[in-house]
Amino acid sequence: MQKVRIPVTVDPVKCANKKVTYEGLVPAKTLTRFQELLVESCPDPDVKVEFGIDEQGISYFAGDAKVQIQVLCERCNTPLTVDICAQFAYAPVTKRQVADDFPESYEAIEVNEFGEVNLHGLIEDELILAMPLVPKHDAKSCQVDRDAMTWGEIDESETDESDNPFAVLQELKRK
Repeated sequence: MQKVRIPVTVDPVKCANKKVTYEGLVPAKTLTRFQELLVESCPDPDVKVEFGIDEQGISYFAGDAKVQIQVLCERCNTPLTVDICAQFAYAPVTKRQVADDFPESYEAIEVNEFGEVNLHGLIEDELILAMPLVPKHDAKSCQVDRDAMTWGEIDESETDESDNPFAVLQELKRK
């Protein structure tokens, strides 16, 4: 099956009524905020988005985005390959709708004045959220040994009791 480009914007209500499914690619060059977080440009993410109407009559769309990226290891500062898989489920709302009694299974997403959502921007946001907070190699394959790390040396001549701000309290305690 040939991979096609996912549309930039969609009308989620119309697509939900038609039970549309998009399976394809989002051009990586359009994901500028996501690309700034990487060591090198990533390939186009594989995306699948399904639209539908649930038992409560709520129009929704759900899907996932997968891509393999290169980030810097926070421990050894060398490139690290990470597989990212972002899963999402949204239900469109307008400014007039109140999302207080919204089902927990969906995130509310506001449609624009044309009743559309920016699908590429949404997928980019989900990929950013799916990235690891502190990317690092596993301890065995990292170039820097976790036990051999140092953050500087303490000069013993500079550590004096008189410089201690709690020395006065210690004297009071002895009385």
